[in-house]
Amino acid sequence: MRYYDELATYERDGFTVIVDKSWEDLSVRDCFDEECHDIDQICRDIDSGNLDWFMLRVRVMVDSLEVGSHYLGGCLYKDAREVLTDGTAEDCIGEALHEAKREVYKYKQKFAELSDMVDREGIDA
Repeated sequence: MRYYDELATYERDGFTVIVDKSWEDLSVRDCFDEECHDIDQICRDIDSGNLDWFMLRVRVMVDSLEVGSHYLGGCLYKDAREVLTDGTAEDCIGEALHEAKREVYKYKQKFAELSDMVDREGIDA
């Protein structure tokens, strides 16, 4: 099971947006060029807690129903919360909101049909 650390929660366009992070399975060596970066030092800094190597996740919720999400791996920051201020999280939020709005439109008719069925059955909300 994967554990996530919540970085922020926002209300946007009638949705709840949750930004969180989890450990990154990718190797740093697979993501950075050794000719441009000191990979060994980056790995030591990650292992010692001086750098945070993580996968970012954005979820868009309606109540407790997830209607959109976006993932971005290979995030390397001194402090993971920096991802909230440099535009990276905002880009991911935009992608997840776009997906959520498509899903809401797609399920609008289905939920209307289900609501009619529940009304006919006399089930209280």
